[in-house]
Amino acid sequence: MHRTPEKIIRTLAREPGLVFTESMPLPRLTTIGTGGKTRLFVQVETLAALKKLMPELEPPWFVLGAGSNLLVSDREFPGVIIRLGRGFRRLRRTGERLSCGAAVALPRLVAAAVDAGFAGFEELSGIPGTLGGAAAMNAGTHLKQLGDLAHRLWMVDTAGVWQSFSRQALRHDYRSSLAPAAGVVTAMTFLRLAGGDPEAQHQRAALLDGQRKVKHPWRRRTFGSTFKNPPGEVAARLIDRAGLKGTCIGGARVSPVHANFIENTGEATSLDVLELIKHVRSEVQRRFGVSLEPEVRLLGFTERELGELAPLAVSRNENLTAETQHITQKKLRG
Repeated sequence: MHRTPEKIIRTLAREPGLVFTESMPLPRLTTIGTGGKTRLFVQVETLAALKKLMPELEPPWFVLGAGSNLLVSDREFPGVIIRLGRGFRRLRRTGERLSCGAAVALPRLVAAAVDAGFAGFEELSGIPGTLGGAAAMNAGTHLKQLGDLAHRLWMVDTAGVWQSFSRQALRHDYRSSLAPAAGVVTAMTFLRLAGGDPEAQHQRAALLDGQRKVKHPWRRRTFGSTFKNPPGEVAARLIDRAGLKGTCIGGARVSPVHANFIENTGEATSLDVLELIKHVRSEVQRRFGVSLEPEVRLLGFTERELGELAPLAVSRNENLTAETQHITQKKLRG
């Protein structure tokens, strides 16, 4: 039987630890500040509640962290968006082990790990988001990724079963989910290895944090890096060499500060941003023969809107008429 969001509410309305909101506006929940509404938003406060929720879900559904690295369509998302709440914000150190819930802010985890001399975490300084979001993207830099530091990952799969995976069982692909199964990451643990030096790590973390504040448009609404770095290349360098800094479509602009960031200048729509992503990708391909792959996750767009990006989208909206799929062309400026 097809489980609509309304049926999910009726089934689980009395379940402790689940808070349902219909027609939740998404711009306030994403760092880029664009998007429509979601048909159903579920705040999950406990592990037990998450285990009850997962078997009731049918695609499309999506887990929202801090809302970075995410571009959601301007229309209503027809499924369920989940966010983990207070029961997943625990951060605890026990001897040589650091345990962290998926809803913990990544900067908070990094600060605690550096304080305790967990080597390698300093390289993640200045990266936004939550641990769960970082696990979904194997977040990091060219020097260190989250998967390099992981000891164990816990998740609830789509059947509602709580599973644990060792570091060896995780996926360690560049900017792809660490989880080896579909579901929701709930926690990770990390071990303190030899070589940790809190004083030196603090200095390194402060240096990286300062560099990012200078090099990145951190006072602007962005979703972080737009494109993955292709093998042997740097996406920002290619975009800059193509002369695309400052290029605008509608209210979306390629940052004049860092070419791999797209800014919402104040009135951008998600379609503005998507069209600018496609334009940048097309120009880099034309100029240098390099195909850039988005790092940002694309949610709820139609195949026509996505074009060549369709296979890379997290979730596509395939139930729209031709009339509603019309794409308004905007004039490039700048």
